[in-house]
Amino acid sequence: MAATPSLFTDPFFTQVILPFLLVFVVIFAILRRTKILGENKSADIIVSAIFAFIFIGVPAAVGVTLNIIPVVAVMIVILLCFLLLFGFIGFKVPEVNTGLKIAIGIILGIALIATIIWATGVKLPPLTPEAVNYIIIFSLIIGAGAAIISSKEGKGSNK
Repeated sequence: MAATPSLFTDPFFTQVILPFLLVFVVIFAILRRTKILGENKSADIIVSAIFAFIFIGVPAAVGVTLNIIPVVAVMIVILLCFLLLFGFIGFKVPEVNTGLKIAIGIILGIALIATIIWATGVKLPPLTPEAVNYIIIFSLIIGAGAAIISSKEGKGSNK
């Protein structure tokens, strides 16, 4: 017996309607929040619709978006779990250590960059030992610079 087709499995729905709505809503929310076009809601709707129509007209962009969405959803669920754990312990988000916020942000940023690289199909060449050494040295320089800057800011705030 053949499976009955569903609206949610129809390619028109998953590859046209949902990406259109996603881009439309995100662009509209950004335009309303930033008020780039002023208070005119009609202009925001028109610009959002134009961006969404252009977006669904580029199959590569839709494909990348369809690959990224599940991973981003999982990352959001993981972040929500962390926040729930902190809530159960009794921490409030503003009370959480700034260093912890930065660390979580860096980890999520690296995960997002890796997801984008994976979703776009970019093939990175294998790392040579020389490249690994350069990455380690660069990371150490950035870390040392951040430590120096943060220690100077800490001393300056005591005045």
